[in-house]
Amino acid sequence: RIQILFEYTPHEMQKLHIVKGKESGNLFARKATANKNGCMLEILSTPTSSTDSKFVRTAFSPCGERFVAADQLGQLIVFDLHKNRYNILLKGQRYCTALDFPSLHLIVAAFADESVKVIELASQSVIGDLSHPNVTVKSMSHHEAGRYLVTCSTQHAAMWDLETLSKKRTLAGSDGVGIKDVLFVPGSNTLVSCHRNDAILGWDCETLERLFTLATQQDEQPAFSSYCTTANGEYFVAGGRSRYLHVWKMSTQKLHHIVELPDKVKSVKQLLPLPQVLDHNNTVFGVLSQDGIVRFISLHTYKIVFTIGDTVSLSVAHVSVSSTGKHLAIVLSSGNLQLINIKSVTKQLNAPPVSMVKAVRVPPSEVELKHVENEKTKRRCFNQNPPNLAQITAVDVKKLKKILKGFGEYPEKYRHFIWRLLLKLPENNESYGVLLDKGIHPVFANLHKTCPIKSPKLQRCLQRVLSCLGHWSRIFTVTDFLPMLSFPFVKMFQNNHLVAFEVIASFISNWCQNWFEFFPHPPVNILTCVENILSYHDLRVLKYLSEHQISPKIYCWPLLYTVFSEVLSANEWMTLMDHVISNHPGFLLCVCAVYVSNSSQALYTCSERRDFEYYFHNRNRIHIKRLITTAYSLWETLPPELSPKSIMSGFKPLARGDYPVFNKFPEKVVQYQLKERERIHEQELEYIKQRQMTEELRSHTQRLQQQEETWKKEQEMLADAEAQRRQLLVEEEDKLAEQRQRLQAMKRELRLREVEVLDLARRNFLETAEKDHQSRVQQLEKEIQRKSRLRETETRAAVEEVALKELEIETQRGLLEQELLREQYAVRRREEVHNAGKADREAILQQHFNLDDSVEGNAATARVQEAQHDLARSAIKSQALRHQSDFERARHIDAIYTELAVNDLRAHEAKSLTDKEALETVVKEKTKDLHIDILEQRKAIAEQKAATLATQERVEELYKEMKGMKSGGNSDDKEDDTSDKRVQFLRRRATLDREQSELLRNVRDLRTNLIKHKDRDVAVDLQL
Repeated sequence: RIQILFEYTPHEMQKLHIVKGKESGNLFARKATANKNGCMLEILSTPTSSTDSKFVRTAFSPCGERFVAADQLGQLIVFDLHKNRYNILLKGQRYCTALDFPSLHLIVAAFADESVKVIELASQSVIGDLSHPNVTVKSMSHHEAGRYLVTCSTQHAAMWDLETLSKKRTLAGSDGVGIKDVLFVPGSNTLVSCHRNDAILGWDCETLERLFTLATQQDEQPAFSSYCTTANGEYFVAGGRSRYLHVWKMSTQKLHHIVELPDKVKSVKQLLPLPQVLDHNNTVFGVLSQDGIVRFISLHTYKIVFTIGDTVSLSVAHVSVSSTGKHLAIVLSSGNLQLINIKSVTKQLNAPPVSMVKAVRVPPSEVELKHVENEKTKRRCFNQNPPNLAQITAVDVKKLKKILKGFGEYPEKYRHFIWRLLLKLPENNESYGVLLDKGIHPVFANLHKTCPIKSPKLQRCLQRVLSCLGHWSRIFTVTDFLPMLSFPFVKMFQNNHLVAFEVIASFISNWCQNWFEFFPHPPVNILTCVENILSYHDLRVLKYLSEHQISPKIYCWPLLYTVFSEVLSANEWMTLMDHVISNHPGFLLCVCAVYVSNSSQALYTCSERRDFEYYFHNRNRIHIKRLITTAYSLWETLPPELSPKSIMSGFKPLARGDYPVFNKFPEKVVQYQLKERERIHEQELEYIKQRQMTEELRSHTQRLQQQEETWKKEQEMLADAEAQRRQLLVEEEDKLAEQRQRLQAMKRELRLREVEVLDLARRNFLETAEKDHQSRVQQLEKEIQRKSRLRETETRAAVEEVALKELEIETQRGLLEQELLREQYAVRRREEVHNAGKADREAILQQHFNLDDSVEGNAATARVQEAQHDLARSAIKSQALRHQSDFERARHIDAIYTELAVNDLRAHEAKSLTDKEALETVVKEKTKDLHIDILEQRKAIAEQKAATLATQERVEELYKEMKGMKSGGNSDDKEDDTSDKRVQFLRRRATLDREQSELLRNVRDLRTNLIKHKDRDVAVDLQL
């Protein structure tokens, strides 16, 4: 936020400080005046936080009353000199690289972040972006119409349409050439591009067709960096890293001149045109060099007109100029901004020349001259209380006539001043003020209708002057040619109404003598005088005009009452009036006669009256110098009896104080004219009222007719609209019926597709379930086979174990028999050796008898002994496996029972056979139950397979039924059959689901039974 603080320094320029604060305010606290250096206002940059908000660049609007400034922080501030206001437009952006003000309501700013913002002043908002990816815009130029804008970067330039904010054309430079700047040429549709190799090319902005090339001297490398065109587009100027400027003339596209700047200049930083100042050719341009000084150079004189800035305290970094050439905005190296009034800087250059007025026999104190400044010129006039003109020779007429005859005209710059002195205008401000206070005369109230003029300012000035003339004398209110007579003088003095009025009054009083004696008819005496002069000068032309019945009223009077303004151009008219005002009032009649004589060749080609009238009311090819020379010759050689001096007196200036009474006209006629005009005016008012009433009635009738026609048309339109709506409703109903049919067909197709999808899913599910069921059955079979193999293996292991036990028993029996035989042999040997006696034999026999008795007595307990024997053997076997030391004990136990084993051998063999048969019987009984369960499970599996096959067959039947439903058509009866069949299909699908669940439950039970049988420690029959 920015606040403007004022410094009130007497006799110095106003200063503004930019600090944080308000966003808008006044620019000047008092009337804006410039100091001796032309500076009106200085805006000082103030530090904000850690950075300085220094200004970097400015740009003026097309009207020249506004300019925008950008600082280092990216803030844009708009200054309105007309409204004396400032306003912050944009803030918070990056460093501003380019700035332009193409139209009254748009500002375009380019920033370092590669963005180009288009900002609208009314809403103070960004309405568009003209940026290009990865491109930083460094310069901009706009067309003078304000519609097109060119943005330029180092590689390419783009032309944008600001009305649509769209890119229209793109101009790209190659890698080695690039682009330095692109700018429009004023007054044309030409676009000039400047490149790094110092090439300058001209293009047509509509088609980008190459038009020309501005060439430099051979083998020259000026290294251009700055470019501009003059305000009129006539010259193109380029400068760079040297003190030489190259100037091309755009009409010939050739190098016109090379300007050498002072030795202090080493390089050129900026070039800019300076419009409408010092000369009307707009050939002045400014040069900002590296030393911070702006030098303004004229291409007519090739001299420095004036300079701004210095190398110490006022070093300029950037400068911009308004389109009107009134103001300069310069950015100093310190970051401050100054507003310069160019008119104040060039005040001495615009000073008037040395006065040709000299006082004769009058003290200097009695004559005082004052300067009256106007917007465009500076002139001199007498003060309010001048001395008597009879005592002053205002102008040396002879010297002026010598100047007039030598140059053919007065200098344009001093023509106003000379005319005022020649006519000796009194400048009666009070009298003119009285006339002016009376307001606009009613006769001239509608002057804009009878005499329309393009310029409103000129229209108002002419109306005021004519009103003052009408208030001065009544004759002018009924004079029809007065606007045509006054217009050229009013146009010449439109900036000073008083002078315009007095010039016209003086001209009428002197050069229009005797014009109103025969009012309202043309002045017969004056026309007769011109006819006599023409007969003296060129009788042939007069005879030719008389033969065709062309009177002076046709060929002379239009020239006089328009003062030749219709037949001459502006410059020719002012040249002619220089001579007319400098001579006797009768000289005008000689000029009129000479004009007719010099037009003889053109007049000889005319034969009809309208041709002559057209010729004397339109501009023709007349050599004005030859016309004036011939008029002077005729004036000098004219006989006294034909001279206009005989009927016209010499020049008499207007009296000071009050204007003289002008009554050289027939009073009765004028009075009658006025009365007639009033009567006609009243009749016109009455007619206008009646016409207005008629027009109102007619308009009212027309409105009623229009309303009736409108009502009829509306009724017809309503009827047509109703019919159209009804037709649309019928069509919409037909469309809805068709759509319903299509929807029904689509629904049927969708239902069939759903059934197909469901059937496909069902079949897929059944196939998957069947595959799963088969895989599970196979797994169960494999599990049963594995269990069978396991049971067989266990049975074989049990049988082998029984066989091993039998073999062990047989082996032990053999061993016991061998031990027994050895012991018996040893006993017999001992008995044979040691018991040779009879006692021993008897004892042995007694033992045998005891053994037989014990065998017979213990036969009942044989099974018990056998069991005990098996138990002993089992314990001995287990102990032998665990401890080798128990083996001897087992042998000892076996030796104890050897005799018992030998005695009971047969009984033991019989018992072994019985145990084997019993074991086999137990195994068969245990496997019988398992065999029965397995057979039942196989039977259940077979039944499930049969049910699955039946289900599959049923599904196939259902699928065939669905195909029949699909091919059955779109009738409603078939749709009902299809829905019934679908219900039956859903019911069957539920039955199949229940059967499937039962099948899965049976399979789970089968698996449970197999798991239970797995825990049994019995063998399985091989048939399983």
